[in-house]
Amino acid sequence: LTGPGPGAVLAGGLFAVSRLSWQWSMVAEVFTLNNLFVGLLFFLTASFHCAENSRQRRKIMHWGAFCCGLGLCNQHTLVLYVLVIVPWVLSRLHALKELSFLGLVSLGFCFIAGFLPYIYLPISSYLSTARWSWGDQTTLSGLLTHLLRAEYGTFSLVCPGFISVYQFLHNVFYKKIVFL
Repeated sequence: LTGPGPGAVLAGGLFAVSRLSWQWSMVAEVFTLNNLFVGLLFFLTASFHCAENSRQRRKIMHWGAFCCGLGLCNQHTLVLYVLVIVPWVLSRLHALKELSFLGLVSLGFCFIAGFLPYIYLPISSYLSTARWSWGDQTTLSGLLTHLLRAEYGTFSLVCPGFISVYQFLHNVFYKKIVFL
């Protein structure tokens, strides 16, 4: 946000020589890629804030919507950032009188385009070409089980006594789909 200068050089330099950054950059792990998407979203948010005209803002917000969708394909914890950034961007567009229905539709398409890697899951499951399997995604319930990360507990990490987000989504969506 402050532009090029000593602070940016210092921050970039400290990150570049950080032992922990190098250690995790050498590992094939979803959290490393998630960190890349978080950094990219922060960069796009700062770029959006500093954009000089509506054309630049439109271009940046479309890339941001695409990166939000793609990042959420990788790791669902990105939703914690998306839930803060998206309302801020929309309120900023509203304040600048640049928010329109067609703009929201195009952002929605960019966001959905980020989810396109999920198309591969049912195809791979149907053809049995996956090296490692995450269950049967040929059915809608199997795909939802994977998308909600039910098989390895992402949405069930809460204290006992409280209903988890996964249990809520499971009760709302899965049970309706089974009985259709």
